[in-house]
Amino acid sequence: MPLRAIVIVLNWNGAAVIRDCLRGLRDQTFREFDTLVVDNNSTDQSREIIRNEFPEADLLHLDDNYGFARGNNEGIRRVLETKPHVQYIALLNNDTLPQPHWLGALVTALDERPEMGMAASKMLCWDGERPATVIDTAGDVFYQHGLAGKRGFGEPADAYDVPEEVFGACAGAALYRAEMLRDIGLLDEDFFAYNEDVDWDFRARLAGWRCWYVPGAVVWHRVSYTTKVFSDRAIYWSKRNSFWVLVKNWPRSLFFRHFIPLVGYNLLSDLRWIFAGRITPVLKGRWDGLRGLRRMLAKRTQIQLNRDITPAELDRWIIRTTPWCETFRRNLKRMVGADK
Repeated sequence: MPLRAIVIVLNWNGAAVIRDCLRGLRDQTFREFDTLVVDNNSTDQSREIIRNEFPEADLLHLDDNYGFARGNNEGIRRVLETKPHVQYIALLNNDTLPQPHWLGALVTALDERPEMGMAASKMLCWDGERPATVIDTAGDVFYQHGLAGKRGFGEPADAYDVPEEVFGACAGAALYRAEMLRDIGLLDEDFFAYNEDVDWDFRARLAGWRCWYVPGAVVWHRVSYTTKVFSDRAIYWSKRNSFWVLVKNWPRSLFFRHFIPLVGYNLLSDLRWIFAGRITPVLKGRWDGLRGLRRMLAKRTQIQLNRDITPAELDRWIIRTTPWCETFRRNLKRMVGADK
């Protein structure tokens, strides 16, 4: 069979979860792919499990924990150099269980839509035991206050069942056209973790590439297994990297157009975490964001020079609300439904 895709699984101390992920890949109905596990210098039994139980997977052992961005980049570079004719590269978190038709659905979607550079999965929240019934993300959205969000988060698994174009894809389970990656470049390794895929979404869209959501590409996901929800590290990366995403990618006119919600929301968010006792990761994240401003502005220059869409075309993907409003809307919808 011809080799059409490579699935890259980034692993760091995932001995408790890697079996489910690789078994899920072993059970895929689409067979024209290879698996590459990139190990960020795990200190548990991960590598032994992969070598002994999943010999069909190639293993790339890195000498340190380089985070999500560089870890995946090492795998992508390996693929682009050694298998230059591969059409697609998928990224898949080690804490996922891809359902049997996952990869085939993504490949078919991009085969049928050459204008699309990437395809987003339907990721469902999973506890590792019971069947997943709630959406984690059905593609990425981006809000006017400058943060990305999970489309459909918290809604029933059978919602968002229509394939359609979306702003971007969560890199925890997505398929990318190799041609697009050669065009826009790899993940920004300055980010280490968090928002690097949002930056990718922006750079792709600015360069004229688009993203297609595939509801039939289902993945069960142990949400935040590696970094833990709202850990100090997660808050720090979120505060620093969300600032860098805007600096690199937003056209100047969008800063002016969305200035009030952008500043207001981020100020309130910072104060919320500070009053919750998390002052250190908030202030350090913001400070390090400013310290990296010169580097990000240099990257911005090249990105904006290569821009292939207008600010107005980008702005149509910016949502005029906030996650707090979306949460209120979902809760109200549930309450109304419960009264029927």
